[in-house]
Amino acid sequence: MSEPRRRAAHAALALVLSVLAQFPLDASAEVVRFGKPVAGAFTFALLDVGVRAGIFRRHGLELEISAFTGGTRLVQAETAGSIDIAFNTGPDMAMIFKGAPVRAVALVSDSPLDLCLVVRPDLAVASPADLKGKRITVSSPFAMTAWMTRELSRQEGWGADGIQLVASASGPAFALLKTGDVDGITTDLGTGLQAQKRGDAKVVVRFSERVKDLTMYVVFASEKLIAEQPDTVRRFLAAWFETVDYVRAHKSETLQVAREVTGHDADIVSELYDLVVPLISRSGRFGQKSLATLAGSYVDLKLLLGKPDMGRTYTEEFLPR
Repeated sequence: MSEPRRRAAHAALALVLSVLAQFPLDASAEVVRFGKPVAGAFTFALLDVGVRAGIFRRHGLELEISAFTGGTRLVQAETAGSIDIAFNTGPDMAMIFKGAPVRAVALVSDSPLDLCLVVRPDLAVASPADLKGKRITVSSPFAMTAWMTRELSRQEGWGADGIQLVASASGPAFALLKTGDVDGITTDLGTGLQAQKRGDAKVVVRFSERVKDLTMYVVFASEKLIAEQPDTVRRFLAAWFETVDYVRAHKSETLQVAREVTGHDADIVSELYDLVVPLISRSGRFGQKSLATLAGSYVDLKLLLGKPDMGRTYTEEFLPR
């Protein structure tokens, strides 16, 4: 190659490299270790929709998604430093007061949009008013499923203990339901609707219709990530809210991904979409009334001795403006 051509080639290469430097996501993306408390919940599957649509990649992020067997296990992983950003429930914000090195950085929903209570199909229960004294399985005495069930009992005028709680540690919930050892289960709505379709249970309570203004689902970021890589948090949230807009505008694409992730039938996923998507926050901002309800649940669940200062648990500084 002649010297003029060599110089021209070098100049062209330098130009290409300078362009790529302005758009680093075209070359490589920053890896973010993301956690879900459970694998198959519809709400959490919306993140997968954004990933499949390339939204997070466009913001320079590559998500490594891990699913756990509950919020407690996820908090343990966050504490161990193996998760950077996560979806989790409001009750797990209480772990911040116990030393969990995370902070809530965005609200996902202030509604228990995908929780329900199902009972055995042969049980003479047609409405919540028939649940007094019934034995209902919850994931843990300290979990939001327990608080929801107790709150339902209070709303019906029976006090917090008008419905008997049975921790799922006693055995697999649906196995206990089938053998008649329990009368019902407080679980995610997708699982409940799928069980109802199979004839294994019937849904009698949708908690989004009974409980209002509760900080239910949030995005957590590790304190380490917040301190050392704040721009990563901003880009993640920008990608998440872009995903929310995409989901609202692309129902068929969302249903296809959600069906793969949740394993639910097409009609169940479509019903969940219609219920859940309108209740997803488009601003990410925390409501004080919802936070107050959450703080009260900590005392009721005996997670904390008194109502805490919830201002210590979250920040809105990374939300898109």
